[in-house]
Amino acid sequence: MNNQIILKCDNLYRSYQDGALNVQVLNGLNLEVAAGQSVSIIGASGSGKSTLLHILGGLDMPTSGSVNLMGHNLGEMNQKQLGELRNRYLGFVYQFHHLLPEFSALENVMMPLLIGKKPKAEAEERATAMLDKVGLKARMLHRPSELSGGERQRAAIARALVTQPKCLLADEPTGNLDRKNAQNVLDMMLDLKNELGTSLIVVTHDDELAYRFDRVLTMHDGCLSLSDKDK
Repeated sequence: MNNQIILKCDNLYRSYQDGALNVQVLNGLNLEVAAGQSVSIIGASGSGKSTLLHILGGLDMPTSGSVNLMGHNLGEMNQKQLGELRNRYLGFVYQFHHLLPEFSALENVMMPLLIGKKPKAEAEERATAMLDKVGLKARMLHRPSELSGGERQRAAIARALVTQPKCLLADEPTGNLDRKNAQNVLDMMLDLKNELGTSLIVVTHDDELAYRFDRVLTMHDGCLSLSDKDK
């Protein structure tokens, strides 16, 4: 891990209007993530963890404050520029795999490369190699309905990492899996993080898994604080 800051947010606020009520979700939050660093974010349901992840990924905008990805201020970019930046530097994994059901695992993993205008032959080669890394080479022509829950999530992680992003954002990536599969998926994510040098930011409700990361942060009252592990 080096000291290059991949992702940084300063003084983030995010509020929503719910009828006459102003709901404050993020409250002056700050975060820096270095290259190759793994960060887990824990906290009560509804504490703003997923909101933060969406803002870090440029899928939502803060009410005020700034997010910088690889030196680019996300708030100064239009949707086309944001899309290109996300495709180049970020990978996303969710609790539910969001694989396209009509396509094979290979075609799903190729998709980000094809969107990024890579030649089909290169996309297929890179997607095959990534599926091999996650132990799915023998299953790569199967559609999602023909894969187990753990296999589908591994395919989703392969898709997120095939572009070799600088940072992977994962929202409850093991939340839909049993304990054994959850452990296996986390092992794989951490191994690939080390191999590829990708930073990892994971929102999880599972404290046992969270404490395997370099840093464990707790979301409370719209801010992040160090867990007992890091104090």
